Amino acid sequence: MRIRQEDKDSLIDNKYIQDRKEFFSVFFAISAIFVVYGLLYILNDSSWTNTSASGYCEKVRENSWIREPTNTISNLAFVFVGMYILWLAQYDPTKGKPSLSTRSWFLILYGISCVAVGMGSFAMHGFNTGWGGWLDVSGMMMYISMPVFYNFSRFLRWSEKEFVIYYLSANVIFALLLWQYSLLTFLWGALIGIWISQELALKYQKQPHVIFLLPTSIILFLFLYTNPGKTPIDFILSEFEAILLWAALAFFLYRIEDIKLERTHTPYFWAGFASYFLATIIWQPSKTGGDLCNPDSLLQGHALWHILGAVSMWCFYKYFRTEKDNY
Repeated sequence: MRIRQEDKDSLIDNKYIQDRKEFFSVFFAISAIFVVYGLLYILNDSSWTNTSASGYCEKVRENSWIREPTNTISNLAFVFVGMYILWLAQYDPTKGKPSLSTRSWFLILYGISCVAVGMGSFAMHGFNTGWGGWLDVSGMMMYISMPVFYNFSRFLRWSEKEFVIYYLSANVIFALLLWQYSLLTFLWGALIGIWISQELALKYQKQPHVIFLLPTSIILFLFLYTNPGKTPIDFILSEFEAILLWAALAFFLYRIEDIKLERTHTPYFWAGFASYFLATIIWQPSKTGGDLCNPDSLLQGHALWHILGAVSMWCFYKYFRTEKDNY
């Protein structure tokens, strides 16, 4: 039986898409979300209601679909990084232990979490609505919890299915909590502290004081920097639960089975850390009224925070792929 040329072309097209199914699935989802964003604006008489400026300096364009253009468009950096990771998935092996170096749900959800940050922050800065702000913080939780759950999956030998269930369930809970309560600072700080503790455990598992003190010191610095006028006592009072959590985590990591993972921190981990640290330094003075704030400028410090954040996501993706599993 002869196959017509148009049928051959169809088979080629289908194979092309199937070989890149992770990329195209998320691409179509992003396209649908942008259509929804546009329809919501049109159906609301081409306006956004119950809005409030984000507080990140840029002058709000009233009666516009995108109210903070630079702060909004810069979020496409997150989307680009996530989509590029999903595009590269076609070249990763499907066999072997599932990890961020294989074509697995670990890899897929890492890419999706990057995209979620960009799409959520796009809505927050673009529309200045309450639901846009909720999408923003929910996307942030999806990303920052990703390395935490990935590390636990490696240390505790979770299956790929267990990881997916625990990670997605936790993020549903985070999203519900953030809809009702202002818990972003607590959750963000706690998850960063847990992640740092996990990374330290790779080399200092039998030294729990190191695992506890170093992340506590880093989070203390970030707290004091992003909350001018606050003191270390304020940090202890406001983050007391998180401090107890890190202490318990240090003891837990000390007690579990010996961690038999190796990762190369240079250059990607340190590059990602430096990029995020620089972004944090820029973040505070880029807020409304800050030293770097110029509401009428197309160059916005908060947009640079987005771009540097996307760079750090890429660096951490490359870092996790240096892993050697010796279990």
